[in-house]
Amino acid sequence: MSDDDELWVDSADRKVALRALSEHRDEEHLTTTEYDRRQDLVRAAQTRADLRALFADLPSPHPLIGEERDAWTATPGSRVRAETPTGASNGTGIVLGSGGLIVLGALMAGWWVPAIILACVVVVVTVLVAAR
Repeated sequence: MSDDDELWVDSADRKVALRALSEHRDEEHLTTTEYDRRQDLVRAAQTRADLRALFADLPSPHPLIGEERDAWTATPGSRVRAETPTGASNGTGIVLGSGGLIVLGALMAGWWVPAIILACVVVVVTVLVAAR
């Protein structure tokens, strides 16, 4: 047993395990009775080894328990950071940073009201463009 197996599970680990059990039930690898029994065992599991043992006799894929689970549970199309599909930055940080510079410059120069309005417009436009 590795040190990783001795770590306590959290609700996210249990959620990943329950989702994987549902997939195995849907693929008819588990009967309804066995699925219900394993669900109870997932809820009672205390360590990662307890969860991994529930999938030892099932075909792949097995759920990734622990820190690896985030990649396994990511939904297609979900955004982790502001990047284009090619991995290049879409410029959100630059535009938001320039909005902050506008506000800072306006406060120091004394023409802060129009600058804050302009900065708000820049931020709103950036958010709308990044949401596409």
